[in-house]
Amino acid sequence: MDEMKELERLWAEMPEATERDLAAARAALTSRMTRPARTRRFPAQRRFAVRLALVGAMAAVLSGGIVAAQVGLGGQDGPAPMLAAPPASAEALLELAARAAAGQRDPMPGPGQYVHTTMRIQRYLFTQNPETGEALYAVVRARGERWEPASLGKPWLLRERAESATGKVPRWLWDKGVEDSLYEPSSCPGQPAYARLAAWPTDVAQVRAKLAAQAGGDRLRMWSDLKTLATESVVRPSLSAALFRVAAGLDGITLVPDAVDVAGRPGVAVAMDEGDGTRSELIFDRRTYRYLGERTVNIRDIEVKPGKGVVTPLPAGEATGSAVLAVELTGALPEISPKASRIRVPC
Repeated sequence: MDEMKELERLWAEMPEATERDLAAARAALTSRMTRPARTRRFPAQRRFAVRLALVGAMAAVLSGGIVAAQVGLGGQDGPAPMLAAPPASAEALLELAARAAAGQRDPMPGPGQYVHTTMRIQRYLFTQNPETGEALYAVVRARGERWEPASLGKPWLLRERAESATGKVPRWLWDKGVEDSLYEPSSCPGQPAYARLAAWPTDVAQVRAKLAAQAGGDRLRMWSDLKTLATESVVRPSLSAALFRVAAGLDGITLVPDAVDVAGRPGVAVAMDEGDGTRSELIFDRRTYRYLGERTVNIRDIEVKPGKGVVTPLPAGEATGSAVLAVELTGALPEISPKASRIRVPC
């Protein structure tokens, strides 16, 4: 048969794709093209049916204006990676991210185990020159770790180790070595994050209602809470999937086709203008759409007031945020620093 004529006929009959159709079609096409090739030959009738299925999938994708191509890279074993155009909208990206999260399993720690999360953190440090009084700031890059028990009644640990900094602030002000914060055992239902998130629903409507109630109807507050939960819920991807679908319904979200997380990994992001000269982002892997991290970027020169009577100018392009590097289960807390801060969270 003439496949090109068949494609032309199918194209003419194909209705214009919606964003929802587009995401589903691309996912279907990607799954077909990335499966290992089978060596078994099909009978002629089955080869015809497979051709029609692939032609239909291609027509659905092409009718929406997105083209996906498989590119073979020399020297690699297995199927070649997919190189596809980025999603056409923030809503489409968040749907793909939700599907990626739903495909991950929640960690299931056993008795006595901890969920260990490793992150890259980028934050500001504000200070003053002790001689001139000049306001100074540095962008500090640090490694952050959390050890959280699966249940209440056990201690949990936050650890940070500054690794580098930019700006005029001297090293002795930002390099404090290993800084441990040990949270004493508590029966408080709100901490630690793993135990708290276990009580959250995963139904999208219920998650939306809970966030809306917490935010009191404030759109930016709801977005801020959602960003925090997105970072925490890497220990519970089933909740992440619902969060991303809730985010897709927020007014003001936009697509950032080229984003970089604070660990330097390229990605694609959804963003919200905070209205104060900054833009906050949720960043996802370009290929898998898994969550990488969050970032807040200055979109213009701004001034902040970190202390009484102190004004510090920050240029456009500066950013803070966090990037998730790994989530794993471990059997115990590490050795605690002798200078650890010991904290008990009041209920």
